[in-house]
Amino acid sequence: MMKRLGAVGMFACGLAAMPAHAVKVTGGEIAGAQAEGVKSYLGVPYAAPPVGKLRWRAPQAVAAWEGTKQATSYAPACAQTAVWITGPKSEDCLYLNLWAPEKAAKLPVLVWIHGGGYYGGTGSQPGFNGANLAKRGAIVVTINYRLGIFGFFAHPELSAESPHRASGNQGILDQIAALQWVKDNIAAFGGDPSRVTIFGESAGGESVALLVASPLAKGLFQRAIAQSGNDALPLTADEAGRFDRKTAEANGVAYAKAAGVSNLASLRTLTVADAQKPAWLPRTIVDGYLLREDLTTTYRNRRQNDVPLLVGWNAEEGQDLAPEILETGDFTAANHRKLVAKLLGHAPSDAVLAAYPAADDAQAKASINQLTTDWWGWRMTQWAALQAKHGRAKSYAYFFAHRPAEPLTPCGYGCGAGHGAEIQYVFGNLDDRPWTKADRALSERLAATWVNFARSGNPAGKGLPAWPAFDGSAASVQHIGDVQPPIKRLPDFSPPK
Repeated sequence: MMKRLGAVGMFACGLAAMPAHAVKVTGGEIAGAQAEGVKSYLGVPYAAPPVGKLRWRAPQAVAAWEGTKQATSYAPACAQTAVWITGPKSEDCLYLNLWAPEKAAKLPVLVWIHGGGYYGGTGSQPGFNGANLAKRGAIVVTINYRLGIFGFFAHPELSAESPHRASGNQGILDQIAALQWVKDNIAAFGGDPSRVTIFGESAGGESVALLVASPLAKGLFQRAIAQSGNDALPLTADEAGRFDRKTAEANGVAYAKAAGVSNLASLRTLTVADAQKPAWLPRTIVDGYLLREDLTTTYRNRRQNDVPLLVGWNAEEGQDLAPEILETGDFTAANHRKLVAKLLGHAPSDAVLAAYPAADDAQAKASINQLTTDWWGWRMTQWAALQAKHGRAKSYAYFFAHRPAEPLTPCGYGCGAGHGAEIQYVFGNLDDRPWTKADRALSERLAATWVNFARSGNPAGKGLPAWPAFDGSAASVQHIGDVQPPIKRLPDFSPPK
């Protein structure tokens, strides 16, 4: 899903920075900056630029460079159609950013995967500055990965040229390449390569689900956090058809026709602007290489990367997600049944329609917003349940029901306890509105919780609230905030058998 929160241009550290010592990494030596006890290394290449003949290929090794590369400014965002990301955008975008405490030794590592519906976003959005989170005692890494047509494009010729006979999941392969870079290099910054946590929100959370399921990511991380994003669900017949390789490659052929070219070589000569002209909906697919089956089947056969899992969702997701998922704002009583069916992927039961009524247009809108939130919660708790049932490592779940302080300017997205509202608390970047003491206390708590989970695989710890492992019950979902009371019953929107 789209992730606009904090997505206004690029940003610098915002501190009076001094040079940081040079570090040897894959490809050569880099020098960063240091301020307020935190070292930062920005725009660090983790793969070769995926341009020209490398467009749509799996990420390739970084080319070595001479001398010391200055890693003190962000690389461009990946080429994309999202208008809510300003600043430079480029196909040459496979870079990461890193923050480390000045005196770091075998610290846990948190690798952030941004959201944006796989068509927008960047690891250098203002809200993702990792300096404050790093002060908690962790190494923080944010990454770019290919998006839209450049990151999620399948085509028969692409599959034929691949040694694995697969195409379509380039953006997720980029994430794996970044994690390999972390494994190979993080010790040089004081990080522990055996305690790496992947965490992401929205499409970033969905990416976490895919990485947990993919055999290609085995051993590259030891914990996983997904905030309002999940792909680990049984697919309806319609969904399975949309996400298979054959359909994806047919869509790629149709795209080429719309672009006015007949083969892969010609597609690779298109400018970025021309490549983005035909409409393209980025989707991950079961390609036989990155993913060999749907994620629920992976769990049921215990083939997942079995690591501690922390997942959750927010109390007012629907106000942001309903218009995006349903691609309409026409939440009227007359349209209600059709929209509920579209959201669930199957005809709604009488019980569902009774629980989310639409006697009039106002009620229909309120019901579809609440249903979307509950449906999102079902997706997250179903994933936690799969790990609890089919894994050795524990899973944990949360429900974020805190409404942040109102921004100084009108809020257009992620308002209240909406989609992505918790991100600013986790990163500790509370600096753009009149935050309350409660806001700041919650930020301290969540940042400490995420770091503690990265350190130990358990969100509870010294000075933190007790947190039960998820056991499939509503009582085992950690409640955070007071917008809504604790959940008494977990919703179930399973497809009819």
